[in-house]
Amino acid sequence: MSELIRAFIAVKVPGNIADSLENFLTELRPLSRIKWVRRNQFHITLKFLGELEPNIIRLVQDLLMPVKKFKPFTIELNHIGGFPNLNAPRVLWLGGDKGSQELAKLSRKINDILYSEADLPLDDKKFRAHLTLARLKDSNLPEELVRKLGTVQNFSWLCDELFLMRSELTPGGPIYSQLL
Repeated sequence: MSELIRAFIAVKVPGNIADSLENFLTELRPLSRIKWVRRNQFHITLKFLGELEPNIIRLVQDLLMPVKKFKPFTIELNHIGGFPNLNAPRVLWLGGDKGSQELAKLSRKINDILYSEADLPLDDKKFRAHLTLARLKDSNLPEELVRKLGTVQNFSWLCDELFLMRSELTPGGPIYSQLL
């Protein structure tokens, strides 16, 4: 039996924007002991694939080739949200309206192709474009952190590529590497 590969399809955050986002998180980290996402983990997930056999990963790579060619568009992230909500978050995220329709369209296209051509499960959840900032065990946010979250700047970039990523879970957190 071959080793399963945990994978997802995502849009990466370019270096200059990742630098700015990391600077913002550096200001937030001392305000709470929550688990902040590291710079090398910044991305927007278009589809989580789960654990797949290597032959299915190769098929996904082939099926993504035509999807990788799309008209570039601007993504702008400028507000903080939370799952399930910001009042009792388990996840803090950064979102925005600009580019969200294009990201949703890409996600649907990927979902449809992988369902019809690779027999992967259809994701029926409503897509919400977001970049995860932190994961929380205790959903109580300190007031100072809540105030600082309200001062988020605009993080904007031209999206012109998507990636197939591997996610290896480790005790220190996930390690991502690019497959395509």
